Amino acid sequence: MTEKPKYNEDTVAVWKLPLADGIHEIEFEHGTATGKRVIRLDGKIVRRKDWMFRLVGDEVFEIDNIQCTIKVEPDGLFMYTYDLLVDGKTLEDFCEYVSKNRSTWLITGDDGVENRIILDKASMDIIVNGTQVTDAMSEFIENGTETHFAIGEMLVTIRTEHSCDKKIGVVHSLFVNGALVTEI
Repeated sequence: MTEKPKYNEDTVAVWKLPLADGIHEIEFEHGTATGKRVIRLDGKIVRRKDWMFRLVGDEVFEIDNIQCTIKVEPDGLFMYTYDLLVDGKTLEDFCEYVSKNRSTWLITGDDGVENRIILDKASMDIIVNGTQVTDAMSEFIENGTETHFAIGEMLVTIRTEHSCDKKIGVVHSLFVNGALVTEI
């Protein structure tokens, strides 16, 4: 018995995009004979064009108010390259920007549900599973602050403190019920 392929035969590119609410999979189909273009986000079609005379060009769509562009460029005779731009940046540059400006942790509750916690280092906003936390309480500690909030029955603390090393700078640590959680 043969397994059904995960992607359609016209799928030419698949990207993984880390956003505040999780990692999204973007799949792009390009029918090079018909110009057909299909964009799937996490397996669901978000844009479809069945017949196009122009085989190259951009496909623009949004994910949670973030503009994404798939660039289709010629690369020789009947060959194409496919690039994903996110907020005007290449996927690689966007991922680098995210890793420098956000801290991310994954925690699993007693109910087995995985929760993604993101700290935006510039604004100090806390996002849990794509929703901004509005009921957090902050307090000053020696060398920094602690911000407390709850996820279900779990007590969560983000400690922000200066490392006393100019090369390292500010360090953000997450604790759940007093136990340190490793950043991903």
